[in-house]
Amino acid sequence: MSGRDGSAGAGEVTVGAVARHLGVDPSVANCMVSDCISAGYLIRAASQQDGRRTVLHLSPEGRELMARFSRHQRSAFEYITADWPERERLEFARLMLKHVASQDALRNRPPGT
Repeated sequence: MSGRDGSAGAGEVTVGAVARHLGVDPSVANCMVSDCISAGYLIRAASQQDGRRTVLHLSPEGRELMARFSRHQRSAFEYITADWPERERLEFARLMLKHVASQDALRNRPPGT
């Protein structure tokens, strides 16, 4: 059964879920996923809930790429806000998280609204 986020099931992500999350056509998402598989960042596997469904998993290289990206984001935030008062840094971080949550809500809104 599909999750609310478009995943195939608990913890399972499909190409369709990637398309919905990025707001692109499934064919575009499929090309992006194929490139990530070729680069060694993703692995296709059979769903544990439905063996007919193909799901995606991060490879060890993909997990390392995500960790490097997170470290880079954190480093950039710390550099950019280094001379900001702590109160402003916390407020900016709070607003950025609110912005990301709003983007998710926008992506998941019913069509035509």
